This record gives sequence, structure tokens and C-alpha cells, in this order.
Amino acid sequence: MECPSCHQENEADSLFCTNCGTPLSGQTPTEGAEPQASGPLEEQVQTLHEEVRSIREQHGQTLAHLQDRVASLERMQGAPTSQPSSAPVSAASAAPPRPVTTQAQPPAEPPYDDLFAKIKEWNWEQILGGNWLARVGVLALIIGAAFFLKLAFDNDWIGPTGRVTLGIIGGMALLGAGEYWQRKYPVFAQALSGGGIAILYLSIFAAHSTFGLIGVYVATGILLLISVTSAAIAVRYESLALAIISIFGAFLAPFLLSAFSPESVASLARTDSGIDMLVYIIVVDIGVLALSTFRNWRWVTILAWVGSLASYGGWYGQFGSDAGVLTAQLSLTLIFLTFVGATTLYHIIWRRAPKGSDQALMMANALSYFSISFGIMSDDFGLWMGAFSLAIALFYGGLAYLALRRSAGNAPLSFFALGIALVFLAVAVPVQLGDSAWTTIAWAAQSAVLMWVAFQVRMPRVRIFGYAAFGLVVIRLILFDTRVDLSAYNVILNERMLAFVLSIAAMYVTAYLFWRYRKALTEWEESIASVFPVFLAAASFFTLWVLGAELISGFDKQLAGLTNDEWSRGVGNDLRNAKNLSITALLALYAAVLLAVGIIGKWRIVRFAAIALLLVPIAKVFAYDIFILGGVYRIVSLMGLGAMLMIGGYVYQRYGKVIMGVSREK
Repeated sequence: MECPSCHQENEADSLFCTNCGTPLSGQTPTEGAEPQASGPLEEQVQTLHEEVRSIREQHGQTLAHLQDRVASLERMQGAPTSQPSSAPVSAASAAPPRPVTTQAQPPAEPPYDDLFAKIKEWNWEQILGGNWLARVGVLALIIGAAFFLKLAFDNDWIGPTGRVTLGIIGGMALLGAGEYWQRKYPVFAQALSGGGIAILYLSIFAAHSTFGLIGVYVATGILLLISVTSAAIAVRYESLALAIISIFGAFLAPFLLSAFSPESVASLARTDSGIDMLVYIIVVDIGVLALSTFRNWRWVTILAWVGSLASYGGWYGQFGSDAGVLTAQLSLTLIFLTFVGATTLYHIIWRRAPKGSDQALMMANALSYFSISFGIMSDDFGLWMGAFSLAIALFYGGLAYLALRRSAGNAPLSFFALGIALVFLAVAVPVQLGDSAWTTIAWAAQSAVLMWVAFQVRMPRVRIFGYAAFGLVVIRLILFDTRVDLSAYNVILNERMLAFVLSIAAMYVTAYLFWRYRKALTEWEESIASVFPVFLAAASFFTLWVLGAELISGFDKQLAGLTNDEWSRGVGNDLRNAKNLSITALLALYAAVLLAVGIIGKWRIVRFAAIALLLVPIAKVFAYDIFILGGVYRIVSLMGLGAMLMIGGYVYQRYGKVIMGVSREK
């Protein structure tokens, strides 16, 4: 009988398939046999069937992973990729697979993580002799061809048309040789093909930019064709080395031909502000974008990004002042957008999580774009740079949304893009508003919102940016916002009070969020007292800090406004004594309020914090005030502190059992 699951033949009287364990329908027990309870038996058979299927799936995944690793290592060492040999189809493979969502997948990425562990196993003689000799030779050939074109141009040995024709013929010959030897000598062939692509770039660039033989539109079309062709060949050959050689040669060409030198510019009476150079950079980058969409070859993208910025820098140094801000910024934006695509499209399309190097390049691309743009536009559009930073933040926020909308598997990429957006959102405020209290307020509000969003979307890592933003808030409150200009200072009604009050409110809101969603905290957050008390303590600390700062500033302004006559009459000493006494009273009263809150709210940790804070005014009175304060101020300090301590002692004596009992329960 044929099994309906794996289609294997079984004995006619079999109740279950001997290969996969599937019950065979239409079978009845042997005549005269006693009927058995089928329920438990069927459940056991079904369980065994699921276990067998699970084991087969695991072995299949392991085999596929090993095959991918072997193919990747063969590609990295330049060996021809082995094809899986045909083998008889096993019973397991003959079973109909479970329905899955089909989608084309790119080849597995090279195993960068365990690369160093396998270095000792590599055949270094083959790698250096068989692989790198050819690659270095091609590089020398490219540079030699460039110097030949330049030397022929300087000495007028061959006409411009002949020089370019020789370069095109040489590049095509190398491409043909690479195609011919691809099957027998793949590494050597890939080096030849890469050299051919680079020489074609060199020749077409020289034909337009150096010799002026073809127009910008014709040159752009040919360069675009070369760019796309190089990407297609690299993908076809699965050759990272070919892609690197062609990209390196493409960005080396302008420098070898001295395209940015004043002599080269003057010799052609350039009047186009070097637009052709910008077009060249962008066209080469389009090829990189096409390549990176199908292969996540990080070194190709990094090399192209560095080459693009270096070439753009050379162009800006020579033509930037003549081209104008709009041309410079527009071309830089096109380069930026190209590498946004080069660092994200692969992961979005193929649903692959970005690695550390991918994330570093994404951040470097964003930061370099903002930094260079700031240098270009700050003189003419300085008032709008905050809005520019905000626009970048919105762009990356939209990218994060699109990535997540594409697939939940893009969550790591979406998270990192959101992180970049938050960085530029934080930068936008101080860039636009300068060093003011509103910067602190905006950061504090942003921190609280981030915490709320992290809980709502259930992405704990978003809270990392919230913690970082709160760290910036703390730094600003202590180092920047505490200082005030006494000449324009008004007690309570000032920017410092505004910054502190709203920042403290954000801390209390965040503390409430952590208390409400305490069950959703991660393990490391729970290890620091569930974070909730930390934000409460920070809010309490800054409340005491700003009240003390207001007291000190208020007395300092009065002292600064005293006349010599008032100083001689002792008004200054009275104000100083009142200042010291007020600080002591503030500390004691704040500690008393905390203690009352801890008792009423039955919070043991708050009571301990209040008692610890109360030790500060006690120490101040007995170690400082008793010697510095004079007259009635010393008496008020001692008697006020004594009365407060006696009241506290009485409360603990009378209600101590209730307080301690509650604390033990809590």
C-alpha cells in the first residue's frame, strides 16, 4: 500500500507507514483480534510523527547552512563554487513539504564572524600566489594605463581619439579574456575583468573630462552602462574582488588624470564648474547601489563611499566657490541618498538584519552628510540648520517606518534608523535654539516620549536612546542651566526654573511609566531596582538642587546690589548669615517632607533617603553654622534643627511599631 504522506510502498496489512509513521487509511485489524483503544495510540503515533518531522527539518536546515558556508569560503578563496551532486531522492525528501511563503533569496553572506578562526586553515601560498599576484598586477596595469594616457597627452604622441580608443580596446580585451578564462581560472579571470572595467571608466572619463571628445550626456550614458555592467558581472561571478577592483579603479581615475588640478582645468578653459565630475561620481555610485541591492559586500560599499566623498572633496576644492551653494548641496544630497539606499535596500528587500559594520556605515553616512552640509550652508542658511537637522530626523523616521511596514523581520534595521532619527532630533534643538533652557526642555520631553513609545511598541532597546537623552538632560541641568546672569535675574521667574521644573516633571512622568509597565522591564533594568526609584531619586535631587540654587542666587543678587554704606552697617553680614541659615533650613525641611511622604505612602526606601538627607543639615549645623553664624542666626539654626529632630523622634517613638511593621510587610 502506498503511504499518502511520503508515497512509499508498505505491506498490504500494515497499519502505519514504516518510513514516516503515518496511519494508513482503509486498514482494519486482523479478523479475530481484540479491538484496542485507538485514541491514546493515535495520539502517540501523531506525537512520534511530529518528532520525526522536526528532526528531519533540523537536519535539513543544518545541511543547507553547511552548504552555504562551504560555497562562501570557496568564493572567498577564489575556488570554483561546488555544485551539489545529484543524489537519489530519499523518502524524507519525497514527502510533500509544508506550505511556506516563497521568495527569492540572495546567496549566503561570507561568514565574517568566524573568519579569523579559519585563517590558519587557509592555503596561503594559493591565496598570495594564485590570487593576489594577479590582482596586484591588474592594479599596476590600471595605474600604468592612466599614466600612459597622461604622458601621451602631455607629449602629444598620439591624438586624443587614438588614446581613448586604445584604452577602450584594452578594457574590452581584458573583459573578453576574463570571460574566456572564467571557468578554468576564476580568480585570474575576475582580476582581468575588474581591470577591464576600471580601464573603461578611465578611458570614458578621459574622453570627456580631459580631452573633451564627447559631450556630457553621451559620457553619462556610457558611464552608466559601464557601471551597471560591472555590477552585473560581479554578481554573475560572485566576485567581491572584481567589484572592489572596478570601484577602486573608477574612483582612482580622476586623481590619476589630475582632474582637480588647476592646470587641467585651465587647459580646457573649463566653464561648467566641473558638473561633469559630479555626474561621474553619481553615475559610479548608481552602479554601487545596484550591486549592493543584491549583494551585501560591505567593503565595496565602504570603498565607494570613501571614494565618493574624496572625489566630491576634490571637486569642491576646485569648483565649489564657482558652482554655488545649491549645486554643491544638491550633488552632496544625491550622493547621500545613494548610500542610504546602498546600506538599507539589501536588508529591506531580503529581510536581513544589519550587522555592526552596516550600522556603522549608515551612521557615518548620515553624520558626514550633516557635517559637510553644515560647512556648505552655515554662512548663507545658518538660521535654518536646525530645520535641516529636523528634516534628516524625519527622513530616517520615515525610513524606519517603511522598513517595519515592509516586514516585521526588518525590526533591527527599523530600530537603528529610528535611533539615527532620534540623534538628529536631539541635535536639531541646540542647533536651532542655541544654548538656552529650551534645549534642555526639548531633550527632557523627547526622553519621556521615547520611554512611552518603547513601552507602547514593545521595543525595549528604544529605551536606550531615552536613557542617553536623560543623560544629556542631567549634564545640561548641572553644567549649563544652573548658571544665571544676576543682572537680569528674577527669583522663580527665570529660564533656569523653567528648565528644571519641566525636566523634573519629565522625570516624574518617566518614573510613573516604569512603575506602570514594571512587568515589561528587561532583566538588566530590574537589576537596578526596576529603574522606577532611580527616576524618583533624580527628580527629588534636582528639585532640591534648583530650590537651593534659587536661594543662593536670590541672596547673591542682593549682596551684589549693596552699597558701601550698607556694607559698613553690617547689612552684608546679615545677608550672608541669612543665606547660610536658609540653606540649612531648606535641607532640613526637604528631609522632613520626604520623611512624611515615606510614612504616609508606606515607602521604606523614601524614609531611609529622608533620614540620610537629614544627616546633611545636622552635620552642617554642628560643623559649620555654629562657628560661622552669629547672633540670632546661630540660635535659630540650633533651636530650629533641635525642634525638628525632637518632633521626628517623637513620631518614631509613638508610631514606631506601626511604621516598622508596615516596612517589614513591604
